[in-house]
Amino acid sequence: MSIFSIISAVFVAIGTGYSIYLVYRHKNKLTNTPGMMISMVIAVITGLLSGSMIGITSGETFLVVGVSMIIGFVVGFLAGHPVGLLAILMGAISGLMGGINGAILGVFLQFINPTILLGILLGFYIVIIGFVIVYIKVATNSKFSINTQELSPFAIIAGGVVLISLFLFMYSSDMVEIPGENEPLQTQASNNQTVKKTELDVTKESTPKVKMLVTEKGYTPNVIRVKKGVPVELEIENPLENNSCLSTFMIPDFHVNNINLKTGTTNLSFTPDKTGEYTFSCGMKMFKGTVIVE
Repeated sequence: MSIFSIISAVFVAIGTGYSIYLVYRHKNKLTNTPGMMISMVIAVITGLLSGSMIGITSGETFLVVGVSMIIGFVVGFLAGHPVGLLAILMGAISGLMGGINGAILGVFLQFINPTILLGILLGFYIVIIGFVIVYIKVATNSKFSINTQELSPFAIIAGGVVLISLFLFMYSSDMVEIPGENEPLQTQASNNQTVKKTELDVTKESTPKVKMLVTEKGYTPNVIRVKKGVPVELEIENPLENNSCLSTFMIPDFHVNNINLKTGTTNLSFTPDKTGEYTFSCGMKMFKGTVIVE
């Protein structure tokens, strides 16, 4: 997945960078409405794909949304800058919206099948940014011309049917997994019930170590009593597949954010620096537990 994310980032950097370069190079011929629309398209599609990539690889909603908004805003500003103030305004707003939507989409998609869905988004990006580059070439060079009426609408419809059929095939063959859809009814019912509390007290230990097990119902133990100021080591055993939300672990109040729990054992530590009750949870905050600091 990380390699594919890098490849996608390279495509975005090259495609967006080149399209903005063309806007700057031909700024005298891309004025008013055409230039404004180009800046909006570049900003939206770049913000959407960038936000999705960051959301899939990171998963921390606040950070992802913030970074994606900044990327979308900067791209929109740069794309609209050579055209005019209105293009800057529309491009920046479009980039913000694209970044927000992409970030939320990426955070959600990381638990389904990120590789396939990121590939679909990358395909849309290549097509759309390709049309942008072609339009700039046609609008600024009299030697190039394209008659869109020569493109048969039936060919476009046929291409859409093929893409939908391909996606439905991947869906039906379980290449695209929807969390919870294939779980037995008994498992779903048990997940909806209140999980029995299992508590572990390590307040009297000088070097506390907590062994935690990840199950389909959550965490065992799910209540941990610790001492303020004493570092706690967590040894988390995860026998589940990595595509569930339980593969991500966090205790935000103690700066433990989106730790990837690979299949097997993951060791991490934190220092409770304040008393009270604090929550630890999975990436989507569906499964939770409590840290009680005394």
